[in-house]
Amino acid sequence: MGPKVNFSLTQLEYVMAVHKHGHFAKAAQACFVTQPTLSMQIQKLEDDLGIVIFDRSKKPILLTQMGKKLISQMQTVLFEAKKIGSIIQQETKGAKQGSLSIGVIPTVAPYLLPRLLPMCEELFPEVELNIKELQTEQILKALDDDEIDVGILATPTQVAKMFEYPLYYEPFYVLCEKDHEYAHLKKIKYQNLSMEDIWLLEEGHCLRNQVLDLCSVKKNKGAGRRYKFESGSLETLKNLVDLYGGYTLLPHLATEQIGDRSQIVQFERPIPAREIGLVYRREHYKSELIEALGEAILKSIPEELRRIRPKDLDVLPIT
Repeated sequence: MGPKVNFSLTQLEYVMAVHKHGHFAKAAQACFVTQPTLSMQIQKLEDDLGIVIFDRSKKPILLTQMGKKLISQMQTVLFEAKKIGSIIQQETKGAKQGSLSIGVIPTVAPYLLPRLLPMCEELFPEVELNIKELQTEQILKALDDDEIDVGILATPTQVAKMFEYPLYYEPFYVLCEKDHEYAHLKKIKYQNLSMEDIWLLEEGHCLRNQVLDLCSVKKNKGAGRRYKFESGSLETLKNLVDLYGGYTLLPHLATEQIGDRSQIVQFERPIPAREIGLVYRREHYKSELIEALGEAILKSIPEELRRIRPKDLDVLPIT
């Protein structure tokens, strides 16, 4: 027989909190307990298992080699334990109850959420939605850390532990000032785009990488403009085009409201586009709620987006 393994789920939650924050006091605050309580429970867990999980001499506090071997399994135990409550809730109250924590990328959130939230209220009014605007890497980390249930982002991410549920394809358009050279074109080939006067999102946005991919340029190439500015917001880029000039690329939902001095120009086929989908951990205990969210998204987007098929598109990878 192997060693007797004895622990509580609360102890595992405390371990995960210290691992996340790298600090006992911050972890205790996040868990709404005193630091002595948290420290004592982790010490008891270490004593009962006969191992040391954290190297307390390091700042921030780091996992020992044994701690590194155990941490993902501890997370899995906590994740699986949550399924028990979810199964009971589905049997007693129905699947469309409870809460769902969602991460949404910034280039989707301002355009999808105002459409989606009324649809969610209509389809599952008793579900509490907790929504955060996060970049792709932050969403994937939050999913891995079990801090959110599902992400709405550009797919495919091709992350091994995640399940992806593609929802719709969103074409790109050029937004330029009305006297820009592109404004006189009926349609434009994306191979002809110049980098000289394009406005870009800042580093960390997957849409930035897709645009750079589209223009077939390296990140440091492209000069000629006196002012260089990179934004975290598509709305800022739209305002720059309208009031200052130049051009940017916008996904379909971001084109519905543009300035008076701006113009939308379509691309020739194959039209560059992105795939938007849901990403969540495989065998998620809230999978029925996540699927209901997917249905709500599809019902909330415009009919023309639902009809688009990839055969007319050049779907860009996220890099």
